Amino acid sequence: MKWRVDKINRFLKDTYLKYYNTFSLNKNLLVSGIIGFLVSIVVAHISAEYSVDFVLNSALTVIAGYLTYKTVFAILFHIDNKQKYTRRLTGKLNFQKFKQILIKMLFASSVFDIVNNITRFILMIQLLKWEYTAVEATTISSIVASVLSYVIINIIMRYIHVFGSKKQ
Repeated sequence: MKWRVDKINRFLKDTYLKYYNTFSLNKNLLVSGIIGFLVSIVVAHISAEYSVDFVLNSALTVIAGYLTYKTVFAILFHIDNKQKYTRRLTGKLNFQKFKQILIKMLFASSVFDIVNNITRFILMIQLLKWEYTAVEATTISSIVASVLSYVIINIIMRYIHVFGSKKQ
């Protein structure tokens, strides 16, 4: 029995280490997404109180959530990955490695943002037209857009190898 537990533990540890970058990225996306979502709900509620314009409400909600999400994600990503583009001995920026990671992340992040924001915006307008409350429309559109965006960014990250080749 102990042999099986050790084997399972080793498998879990190896899997975690192999997919650490993916787990880290998804954790950062999830945390920043939750914070952006909470800000979106507050903005949706406030804008619904002062305006009946569905497009304005959707735009303000998406923009506030996006800016919050982007800021939090950038901070979390930097904290988790700065050792990958900083030289160990000097602590200085390895500009080539940083540039490589930055370009790939900008591409993946741009696709994620386009899919997420357009999906949220269009779906939220439609839900508001169907007379969902602003909070309900924000919640539903955020969940649908997030699921679609997370799937897409994970597929992209798998194929562009942001942190180098598969062997690294």
